[in-house]
Amino acid sequence: MVLQEQGFLTGLEKWLKVRWDGFVVHYHEIGLKKGNRRSFVKALCHNLRRALRRFGAEVQDLFDRIFVTVSEENFAEALFAASKVFGVAYSAPIKILPRSVEAMMEAAIQTYKSLALSAETFAVRVRRIDKSFPMTSCDLERTIGQKIALATGAPVDLSNPEVLISFRVYPDCVYQVGPKVQGVGGLPVGVTGKVLALVSGGIDSVIASWLMMRRGCVLDFVHFHAFPNNDEVASEKVLKLVQMLVEPQGLSARLFLVPYYPFQLALLTSKVPSRLELVLFRRFMFKVANKIALESGCKALVTGDNLGQVASQTLENLAVLDDASKLPIFRPLLTFDKQEIIALAQRIGTYELSIQPYKDCCSLISRHPETRAKLREVLDAEKSLPIEQLIERSFSEMKVLTIVSHEI
Repeated sequence: MVLQEQGFLTGLEKWLKVRWDGFVVHYHEIGLKKGNRRSFVKALCHNLRRALRRFGAEVQDLFDRIFVTVSEENFAEALFAASKVFGVAYSAPIKILPRSVEAMMEAAIQTYKSLALSAETFAVRVRRIDKSFPMTSCDLERTIGQKIALATGAPVDLSNPEVLISFRVYPDCVYQVGPKVQGVGGLPVGVTGKVLALVSGGIDSVIASWLMMRRGCVLDFVHFHAFPNNDEVASEKVLKLVQMLVEPQGLSARLFLVPYYPFQLALLTSKVPSRLELVLFRRFMFKVANKIALESGCKALVTGDNLGQVASQTLENLAVLDDASKLPIFRPLLTFDKQEIIALAQRIGTYELSIQPYKDCCSLISRHPETRAKLREVLDAEKSLPIEQLIERSFSEMKVLTIVSHEI
């Protein structure tokens, strides 16, 4: 049984009638890391402690699983919060029992009586992590199921039970396992390095940032804005979107706010063809982002580029943009279609905020941009602009915000 985010607390409510000893966190991809597995698990435990600190949770590494204890009043929220930490496949409430058939039968009967509103169907699932236990999983399921049926008169449904009672047999104890809360998966933030994400006020760049965090990257963020001063953008949705990314991980991050009006003013007094303005502006953004990244210890840039979605995202234009960067440019959304991006934004909760009106910088540069820019022509046009001076001026007027998660 898997509880998705929507309706989570309602779906879990009846299971909270059972008194749990804590919850278990499992991972999938990390388990495949062989020699590096322990370092990945250590990072995941560290991130869980940070993300769950506000609940007063204690996190234990038990080699093949992570065990979390938390107060009863914070249990449901902590269980859900753990599922949002990158690297987590799922979290599930557990009760610790002695290694005996009698203990499992008693717990199963009590659980069914606590959960069943009437003669609801049930099934028993047992997984033996410790194969030395004298009874097989099938024998345990059959024996425990018969005991429940005799004690309650409940009907069995092995295919689609209304109440599913699960156990895991370990060498030192037995876990009774409640419903799974699906996690976000991926790798723990921090295991693959630090990158700088270029974020706008729209949908795509936020999702690209989320995907890079899901691959274990620590992120700082840079935003180019059209406001006359940085204080105005600090109250706008970009800051809130970055907060939505970092808070579930218990992270802090820096948001670099860069006004781009110096570049826009330079364009007005130049002889740059209007069709090249957008690609030149994006090259300028990459140059500024490179300077920020190199001074901040970031190893790559991240953008929300999506192949063919808009004029600046053709193969030819992307190649011209890559030429402006000394660092690799990661584009995790390159092959997504728009509906896939929107669905992901809705899943993680950023969609409604992302679609609110906002001055997107790229839309203000040129109405008829070049779709297949030639590098030599772009470089010739770029020579007419005082690029280095514009970068320095942008840096002098840049503001850096430190976003601190409430979990820290």
